[in-house]
Amino acid sequence: MTALLPGAALVFALRLRSPLLSVSVVPTASIGLLLLVAMVLAPLGLPFSPGTVAPVVVLLLAVGLVRRLRDRPTRFPALRRPIAPIAVGLLGVLAGGVLAVRTWLRGFGGLDRIPQEHDMITHLFLVSYIDRTGEAAPWLIRPIDVLTREPVRFYPGGGHLTPALLSGLGTGPVVAINAMTVVYLAVCWIVSAAVLTVVAARRAGVGAGTAWLAAGTAAVIAAALYRPGVQLMHDGGIYSGAVALALAPGLIAAMLLVADRPGVPVAVACGAGAGGILAVHPSAAATVAVSVAVWLLGDLAGRDGGQRIRRALPVLLGSGVVAGLLAFPLVLQGGESAGSVGTFPRSQVGAPLGDAIGSAVGLVYGGYFDPARAIGLAGLTVLYLYGVLVVVRTGGGLGVVAAWATWVVVTVSAMFAPAQGPLRLLTGLFYNDPPRIWSHVAIFVPALAALGVVLTVTGAVRWARRRVHRPLPAPLRPGPVASGLVLAVLAVLLAVPVGRAAATNTEAVSARYATPEFVRVGPDDLAAVRFLDGRVAPGERVLNSANDGSIFLYVDAGIPIVNTTTLGTGAAPHTYELMRAFKDYPDDPQIRRMLRDLNVGWVYVDTDAPGIGAGGAPESWTESSTRFTTAPGLTDLDQEELPGLTPAFRSGTVTVYRLDLEAIDPPA
Repeated sequence: MTALLPGAALVFALRLRSPLLSVSVVPTASIGLLLLVAMVLAPLGLPFSPGTVAPVVVLLLAVGLVRRLRDRPTRFPALRRPIAPIAVGLLGVLAGGVLAVRTWLRGFGGLDRIPQEHDMITHLFLVSYIDRTGEAAPWLIRPIDVLTREPVRFYPGGGHLTPALLSGLGTGPVVAINAMTVVYLAVCWIVSAAVLTVVAARRAGVGAGTAWLAAGTAAVIAAALYRPGVQLMHDGGIYSGAVALALAPGLIAAMLLVADRPGVPVAVACGAGAGGILAVHPSAAATVAVSVAVWLLGDLAGRDGGQRIRRALPVLLGSGVVAGLLAFPLVLQGGESAGSVGTFPRSQVGAPLGDAIGSAVGLVYGGYFDPARAIGLAGLTVLYLYGVLVVVRTGGGLGVVAAWATWVVVTVSAMFAPAQGPLRLLTGLFYNDPPRIWSHVAIFVPALAALGVVLTVTGAVRWARRRVHRPLPAPLRPGPVASGLVLAVLAVLLAVPVGRAAATNTEAVSARYATPEFVRVGPDDLAAVRFLDGRVAPGERVLNSANDGSIFLYVDAGIPIVNTTTLGTGAAPHTYELMRAFKDYPDDPQIRRMLRDLNVGWVYVDTDAPGIGAGGAPESWTESSTRFTTAPGLTDLDQEELPGLTPAFRSGTVTVYRLDLEAIDPPA
């Protein structure tokens, strides 16, 4: 409820008349509303917490209720709704949602399972920090020092607002972020794919019943896809990027629907959604803007495409104004990091053009799970490419094809000539990282595959009906027959390609949670947390390397640590200087000064930390050509006989040392 209730309350207060648009915008509008609340609370000195957010939600619900009671009852003409297509469509959405949720829950092995991927260090820290301090405004997160809460290095925190609220209700950061991962990357992803498919179907000129069938089919296919969610979480714990891409189809659908429902309330709702997805990750601005723009251009090939654009533009401009006002603090805070994102180093060289095209178009796995790109969804690839041909053949609704083709071209460019060519400015917004860019193709795959299935089935049923020249009983009319055939197709999909893909996805998730291939946070780390809890004096800090489980000193116990980022930060040179040369303190007065200034009373070392790439380390303080594991300044401490440093706790590969700052000077 924390993920959807705020947005639902906003939509209810705005009295949006379109159920489809409401469903499309609720997840991102929730984040946008929470962002606004966080920014209003901060200057007032009030914490961002369930207790301060709840009154806002209640107020919006009350406003919506009053407006509803004051509105004159509207009598709608009786509608003959296609019961069978609606039932099959809902069943497909339910099946896709259940399968996606099961994939993540089985891969987790329990919501309390600690994620082991690198980027989850930051995400768990942010959830814990917001929960502990109540500071959630963009200019307050992410602080380098948890005691002074400064300096602040911007990090997009929109995706951490709902986990922080859930954590504040007593679940704790780990359960909270895992639960929201399921909500965003399973439930919201499935629903977003379904609503975008409805828009694509209606643009293709089909009726409501056929659109429902397409939505259910898309939901089932979306549950099979490796991207965006599974790969980004497997290949780095890229939570914010995965959430933004999972929510993007819904917001794209909402932006496309504004032409049918123009008005200020729609502009406000879509603007809140746009601001929300920007808060999750600023690169989502390109995801949504490029997709919507190209889709609208593709619609020009269909009937009323030009009129639709003219109706949509004022609402889209209004939404942009609302989003700009909401996201302005994000732009101010994030501007300093924009340049470094575009030049972010890549770990791969360009692929041959044929391989790049094949990978971009084909539903292969790739990444760390499948480095040879030997695993793929051949059947679903053929199905969705067939869908491309079917949509093109209809001559209308080409927007979805145009959007898909655009991102295929962008992906091929990123794989073939990374960070080069005319598209480098666009790909740079995604760190020139193939999985992030590649994931955009998957946004449109469910819609294309579903349209291929449903348009073929309904076309065949109509063809057959034209050859029967007598009245048919209700069960044999085109609607029920088409619904039954689509239901049969869904059963086959679930039994074979989708079911197998879900099993593979579960294996990939499990490799970072239930049965991890490497352990960053293990029982030894948690034992060290329990040891230090209550022993660290007020004002003391623990020197650590955040590449190991030491981040849980803060996440679990609120113990101040020196490093919350794995390679340190240029905004606070002591973060990496101490990791580089801590053990030199007997001979280095600058290191001793840093230790005293920070009041470091403890040192946390794990000699078996997993390796990560060191590209982008500030001032290249560690060798980028080798994997970074244990910080060099923290190695072999037992052999150094350093003054003032004594082992206080040891469990497995984890050792906690007591540091006596009065005894760290070299012998006279």
